[in-house]
Amino acid sequence: MLIQDGEKPVEARFRHRMEEGLRAALPSEHAEITSSCWRQKWVVNFAHVGRGQSAIKYLARSVCRTAISDGRIVAMNNESVRFGYRDSKTGERKQCQLSADEFMRRYLQHVLPAGLHRVRYFGWEHPAAYRRRRRVETLLEVVILVRGPEVVTQWHLRCPHCEAFALVCIKSLPRARAPPERWAA
Repeated sequence: MLIQDGEKPVEARFRHRMEEGLRAALPSEHAEITSSCWRQKWVVNFAHVGRGQSAIKYLARSVCRTAISDGRIVAMNNESVRFGYRDSKTGERKQCQLSADEFMRRYLQHVLPAGLHRVRYFGWEHPAAYRRRRRVETLLEVVILVRGPEVVTQWHLRCPHCEAFALVCIKSLPRARAPPERWAA
């Protein structure tokens, strides 16, 4: 690994690992990149973001909801859009007026890339998907709370053999009923 003048060691390591990974995973694409790219200084922009909760909250908002609801738009015409928002520092409600072009530019920044879909409470997160959700809970070892009338119960039993994992109820079997009587003909 060669460190260029003025390059930080972490940037050189990132460049080196990127080249190794690309060469191993996609050799044909690696061959298309000029060798000078791997010899020049790279600038890697990274910053500590704590434990990532704020990034997860931001991503969750963009996946679960649309960028702006109709109720927040106060007024609009062909030239501008005025909408309400809550100031993140003070917590007070304010209004902002933007040109139509600027509003659309900001709105389109929140459109998910191709292949990603918004969460719409289907699949294993749907309130009626009890069995699938229990299976996911078992695999993740986490109880998932779902909006809806269903009450989630958690057992506090441990595996009798390894005692490492908590047992999770996946399905309750109905009581066995008596076999149907055979009518003599």
